[in-house]
Amino acid sequence: MTTIVLVSHSADIAKGTKDLLEQMVNNVDIKAHGGTEDGSIGTSFDEIQKMINHIEDDALCFYDLGSSEMNLDMAIEMYEGQYEIVKINAPLVEGSFTAAVKLSTGGNMKEAIEEVNNTHFSSET
Repeated sequence: MTTIVLVSHSADIAKGTKDLLEQMVNNVDIKAHGGTEDGSIGTSFDEIQKMINHIEDDALCFYDLGSSEMNLDMAIEMYEGQYEIVKINAPLVEGSFTAAVKLSTGGNMKEAIEEVNNTHFSSET
């Protein structure tokens, strides 16, 4: 099984995206962290690292803005666990939803990454 990790500058966005995914898919573990320790907008390396280090499976990680990517990168680099942790460059909501659907319908981690990479998230036609 593959875990979906969500990292956002906003606790509300992280929680809302997690809630959305949990309502739309079954059998996919979703972890989310948003904001700073004091509840402000921003990211916390310590909290992201703690979340990454407690994952009990391979993981696909999605993020929203600059420092969330930077802190996620550092947490992945410092991860010493046994699982594969992969950062995905896709929109937080749409990318994580696409991956979660693929995983919930029996797809594996590699197939979920391919599905996200092959999806065009633009609304232009």
